[in-house]
Amino acid sequence: MVYLSKLTDLFFDSIEYCGLKNTRDSESDKTCFRQALNGFLKRGDKEDAFVVYFCFSELFKLFGEGYDNTKKLLEMLSDHEYHSGELLSKHRDHYSHSVYVFALGLAVFASDTAFRDAFLDFYGLKQKENFQNDFLYLWGMTSLFHDIGYPFQLAHEQIVGYTKELWPNNENNIYVSFGNYDKFVELSADEARRVRTDLAADRDFETLNDVFAYGLNLRKGYDEKRMSAYLKKRIVSQPSFLDHGYFSAVILARQILNRDGIAFDLKRLDILTAILQHNSLARYDLKNEKPMKYTEHPLAYLLMLADELQNWDRLAYGKVSKLDPIAWNVKLEISDDRIDLEYMFDSCTIKDAEGKMRLNKSFEIIQNGVFGEGITGSGIKKGMLAGPLVLNARAVVKPKTKKSTLYASDNNFINLCDFARAVHASYIDLCREKSLDALTEDFENLPLEFKVSNIEQAKSYAYKLELINCFYSSKDLDYPVVDDFRSAYYGENGADNLGFLAREEHLRWVREKLQMGWKYGTDYASTAERNSKKIHKDIVPYEILEESEREKDELMINNIIPFLKKFGHNIRIYSYRTGRKPVMEIAGIGHRSFKDDPETLKSKIKSILAEYSKTNHVIVRTCYAAGADQLIAECACEMGIYTKAALPDDYESYICRVRDDCNADGMPFTYDDELRMRHLLAQTVVCKVLKDDEDYYRAAVGYLLQKSKKLIVLADDDIAIKESLSRDESGSGTMKCLRLAKEYGLRQDEDIHVIKCHRW
Repeated sequence: MVYLSKLTDLFFDSIEYCGLKNTRDSESDKTCFRQALNGFLKRGDKEDAFVVYFCFSELFKLFGEGYDNTKKLLEMLSDHEYHSGELLSKHRDHYSHSVYVFALGLAVFASDTAFRDAFLDFYGLKQKENFQNDFLYLWGMTSLFHDIGYPFQLAHEQIVGYTKELWPNNENNIYVSFGNYDKFVELSADEARRVRTDLAADRDFETLNDVFAYGLNLRKGYDEKRMSAYLKKRIVSQPSFLDHGYFSAVILARQILNRDGIAFDLKRLDILTAILQHNSLARYDLKNEKPMKYTEHPLAYLLMLADELQNWDRLAYGKVSKLDPIAWNVKLEISDDRIDLEYMFDSCTIKDAEGKMRLNKSFEIIQNGVFGEGITGSGIKKGMLAGPLVLNARAVVKPKTKKSTLYASDNNFINLCDFARAVHASYIDLCREKSLDALTEDFENLPLEFKVSNIEQAKSYAYKLELINCFYSSKDLDYPVVDDFRSAYYGENGADNLGFLAREEHLRWVREKLQMGWKYGTDYASTAERNSKKIHKDIVPYEILEESEREKDELMINNIIPFLKKFGHNIRIYSYRTGRKPVMEIAGIGHRSFKDDPETLKSKIKSILAEYSKTNHVIVRTCYAAGADQLIAECACEMGIYTKAALPDDYESYICRVRDDCNADGMPFTYDDELRMRHLLAQTVVCKVLKDDEDYYRAAVGYLLQKSKKLIVLADDDIAIKESLSRDESGSGTMKCLRLAKEYGLRQDEDIHVIKCHRW
């Protein structure tokens, strides 16, 4: 079984481009979207979910424009459930949930050829080039917007829940009904004509209920008049439960009708009726009449399936929802008409109100088969889906790794767009004199890659500020306010906080560029050529940057404070009154060549680094020689751990030296090897040169060992112990380094971690 990100990668491997049209930025746009989804699936944070919504909206210009035209739909959902969810008995997050549902649908489409063929046949797409892009739009609209009507259900449930708590035995408690309902769903004469024309229908429509009923008749064969009346009845007179799926469909239909140039065609009607059915209509009200088949309405089938399967990593707001935690992650396999799922729970038992242990209900329904039966069961109580699908779900206990990426800064991702605009504005000449409209226009004209880059930079501020004992908030708090990062009264005494943050930003930028497929290079004459080739001269260590580039980073860092004020969110940066997380510096040394599998060695290195990272801010130091040094640095970079370089020679000279040494030892140092070394060095937060005319490596090695509290050594462990204990000055360079480490006080069993490998 694999994690979901592996399966969504299959989808992106198959798609040529994402969005409205194939342009010169298509490959970059696809990479942006892919990275955004992978980032979300890795961390599950709302900020990462936001970037997925942003990319999809920008790529497909959903209602004629980009994200700004959809932000209210999405952000109001999250805002309402964040503030209102805790007032309810049962409620879980729907904002991040929708992105997980979206990812599940991509995985099914990529891996289940039976469903994919049925979908393509249904919409006549088999012969179309890049049909994956058509699916991406239809499925993205369906999945990402399927819960936008939840605030209607929240309002209803709050009153019902409130009165039930006051009078639990009263069967006639008050409930909410909606005034002006008929006008809300009524179609104007122009709208009715437009819908009839776009659908090529042979009848008139008076309300959205009529339109929905028409779509349900086409796909499921339900009687239109009966269904139109039924849809109204279940909303205007509903004492116990209100269907947010219905309101999601109505709101999305209104968004489409409010924009000229967007066809209200049959495919978009399928999106609406899929959303309409996903919650209670098809799951409960009509389930036993006609369970859903993917051959009759593939979008509705997939939404109902993915919505049910997405039963992990959902934040619990409601009081009852918090009692039985759901799975924290899932592994799955998808093949033709078969899905195997392994839901991972931190524990299978919980304590009840009386302190007694009992089985977690969420765990139990998966393990005893009730969960799967409700979806695809064929017994007396039919499942909501019909067809050949075999669903095999099981629950396992796997301890959850504690999240270490939560910070004190306001988790207010809703302002990320404006935060990103402020980041972009801080780079622009004379930007302080520009109006907000002008700054917004500058941002909107950027390619998607650079918009997302500014958003990622905005997201990184919570982490970066923690490193200098600061955080941001829109609240009035009793903490010192930071108005200028040049101030030195916060963070470590005498620290260059502005320079520190500038280094941090350069490191983040380098890693982002490498993830997006950029490389170090100087062969370009203009910005356009640079962006086209995806090469950049500044993919180097911070010390190698031109002074003008360093000044630009410092200007941007310091400008962010006035620009946050300018965008009007009342966000201030505060300073803590306590110290930083303790720093643990770890040196890495070892053989320059070895026979062992690098991935096996990396797994062992990462295990050591992960253990120290639980309680420390880890920094890895190496000399970046070929072999072990670079492998250890690569592990740190992949884990997001800081690296510092101690080089025995000037930057370019040392790269030449490493290449010459490798070639002399019969280990060809290719262009790709050099590029890998440059990219690793570019991700260092400090790159220091320490020369010694008598012994080439002595000063650099001595410096990193003197600075480090722990040491990772890649060497033959038996030889390592024998040679390091010997007083004989002979032996390999690695053994000499090991002896030197002991001279600096590092202890063999407590501080030195020897990972066995075999030299060539």
